[in-house]
Amino acid sequence: MDLRAEPDLTLTVYAAEPASPTAQALDHLAPWAATAVDSDKSMQPQ
Repeated sequence: MDLRAEPDLTLTVYAAEPASPTAQALDHLAPWAATAVDSDKSMQPQ
């Protein structure tokens, strides 16, 4: 995806076949990613 407005921004998308072992692994990792994003927001100055 071309992100011209934010040239240094990286977008990473993961997808897997539904009900596959890979989909289960991504479901397992999703809360970790959400926690990391929430932690980053709390560390930013207001």
